Amino acid sequence: MLFASICQNLSRFAIATIAAVGLLTVAWPAEAKIVYTPTNITIGVYGSYNLDVNNDGVTDFTISVTRPINPPPYWYIDVSETPASENGVVVANGGAARLTYGDEIGPSQTFLGSEGLMADFVCCSYYGKPWGVGNWITKSGRGKKGYLGLSFQVNGETFYGWAKQSVFCAELDCDYALTGYAYETTPGMPIKAGHTK
Repeated sequence: MLFASICQNLSRFAIATIAAVGLLTVAWPAEAKIVYTPTNITIGVYGSYNLDVNNDGVTDFTISVTRPINPPPYWYIDVSETPASENGVVVANGGAARLTYGDEIGPSQTFLGSEGLMADFVCCSYYGKPWGVGNWITKSGRGKKGYLGLSFQVNGETFYGWAKQSVFCAELDCDYALTGYAYETTPGMPIKAGHTK
């Protein structure tokens, strides 16, 4: 009788131990994590930069500063982004949106999957006054700082991120500066512009 009782208790203990170990080995959803990459990249007219958001060796977006051929008295300089296939940037007013710190980037936003103008700098008219068109430049031709909201694909899954950047235009030149970028490692999970944790 005592032997049977001990065996029964040992069996219960073994089952409980197996169940506990089984629960520990279940693949729980990964905790959300942001990967942030600080950088200091500046490009000028006729320059471009290939942005690889998750640093896997694949270009996700190309940023370009171009000067189309235009006759005087005007000179145009365009700052634009071009996403790789199936990627996109948050859109506003038909171009790449300029987000501020804390703005959410995720599935609820609309993304532009083709080349998007950030700034079109026009200098100079007969009156010598530059002006600008786009979300990343003022009407008087002064560039702006902010965050570019990103959506990119890896193995058929969508990830969200941001790029902190600025546009500076003066006289016959425009510069683009990228000071950091980040992405959320959990597919489909939103990220807030500027957040690194």
